Amino acid sequence: MHPETEKLLGTLEILCSNAFIWETIYQGEFNLWNLMISQRFVNLTDIELAFEHWQNIEEWGTPTNQKEYGEYAPTRSERKNNNWNETIAAERQEYYQKIQHILTKNCQNLQAYSLSIPTTNHQNFEWRHPDFSVSILVAETKNNNWLCLAPTVPDQVSYNRRKTNPATTKIVREKSATLTDESLINEVQLFLDHLTPITIYGYYHGGYNYTYEHHLVGAYAKTKISAIELALQAATMVVIEKPTLEYVRDADNSRKLSQFMNQCLRDRTLYNISFWDMGYTYEVGQTPPGDWIGVRSTSEFEYNP
Repeated sequence: MHPETEKLLGTLEILCSNAFIWETIYQGEFNLWNLMISQRFVNLTDIELAFEHWQNIEEWGTPTNQKEYGEYAPTRSERKNNNWNETIAAERQEYYQKIQHILTKNCQNLQAYSLSIPTTNHQNFEWRHPDFSVSILVAETKNNNWLCLAPTVPDQVSYNRRKTNPATTKIVREKSATLTDESLINEVQLFLDHLTPITIYGYYHGGYNYTYEHHLVGAYAKTKISAIELALQAATMVVIEKPTLEYVRDADNSRKLSQFMNQCLRDRTLYNISFWDMGYTYEVGQTPPGDWIGVRSTSEFEYNP
């Protein structure tokens, strides 16, 4: 570890008990995707399984299979406004198949990933939670740009974020990316528009009454990492912010911690990653030698029907 980073980390560990360190020389570039890989949130999966999981969520009407993990919301047959039937399911399956066909035919390096919290990490949470996961798909176009598809992710942990789930299927485009794959993007967009948002129940019993709009979002960018980062933000799984406010409370050294990060670190950044009823927050900044240090914290939803 670089001596200057080590010294700053020592100060940070005095201010908090959950310090985070990223050594660039050993771990490479620090970004959202590399962070998620390092935290074991990412597992490679089959493309077919990703499409199947997206459709399963629609069939279940819930983020996970209640038959496997226990009931926390009404089944589709018990809902007052159940707008789901076999005809709708067959139509949507056809649109999913067309998207898969388009990408397979026109792209290279198709990759699918399952994003979840490792089971071994569950012991760090106070309450028992279903094993939630979400699948994403990335593909490199013939013009060497990247497209990422991801479903919206519910956030039942943060009150401020649970309402920020725009029901739009429009593909997000990186500002600096020249659209050289317009035909492909328009074709994918056409079928995304047909896959209209569907209301999915989160924890609903006990008066929680939580729902969210499930749909696919897409992102188009110059690089794979940029496409994933944009897609996960559009899916509201990830929120990336640049903190500028000082903490006003002295509890848990929060004011001293904020002052330390503002004065000693560059590019202070906050990452919130939601896994429905559990979440991780990383508040980090870059040291002068180029490493990243900060604070990692977890949050969870207490289901008490």
